[in-house]
Amino acid sequence: MATGQSSIYNLPYPQVDDSVNVHGDIQSLATSLDNTLAGLGLSYMKLDVINTSGASIAAGSPVFINGHNSGQDLTTVGKAIPTTTSPILGLLKSTTANNAQGICVVSGVLPDVNTSEFVAGDILYVKTGGGLTNVRPVGGAGAVAVCAYADASNGVLVVTAKGNGTWGALKNGLS
Repeated sequence: MATGQSSIYNLPYPQVDDSVNVHGDIQSLATSLDNTLAGLGLSYMKLDVINTSGASIAAGSPVFINGHNSGQDLTTVGKAIPTTTSPILGLLKSTTANNAQGICVVSGVLPDVNTSEFVAGDILYVKTGGGLTNVRPVGGAGAVAVCAYADASNGVLVVTAKGNGTWGALKNGLS
C-alpha cells in the first residue's frame, strides 16, 4: 500500500506520488483497521479492577464490587455468589490472581472464554459457589450473560444486565 503512516495508530495512507491501487489500498487499510480496533477492545465496556477475593478468579467469572484501592485508584472486586453478592459488576476478561489488576467487562462481547459446558443461546446466571451456570438459581437471580458461541477456548459471551432480573424477566416473558 501507501508509504505514509498515521502517528497515533500506525495506519497506512497514500502519498501524493504513490501509484493508485484502489482495491489493494482499501483492502490493506481495512485489514489494518481491523487489527488496530480489535486491540483496543472496543467490543465491550470495561473497568480496570483489582481482585481482592483472597484467591485467583477465572476468566468469565462474575464479580461484584467490594471496595476501592486508593493507592492505585481502582475498584476492588470479589467472586460473585448468587445468594450474597448483588449487584454483579460484570465478568472478568482473563484469569486474575489475588491482589492483581484485571479487566472487568461490564457490558458487551467477551471473547476467548471457556464456554464448553453451554450451548449458543443459553442464558447464564451466577453459579452457586461462583462462576456461571445455565440453570437459574433458586430465588430468581438475574441473568448476567448469554452464550453466543460455545467452545473450550474461543467461546463468546454477551454480557447483559447484572443481578436485577431484568434480562431474565424479558427472556422468560416478563415472568
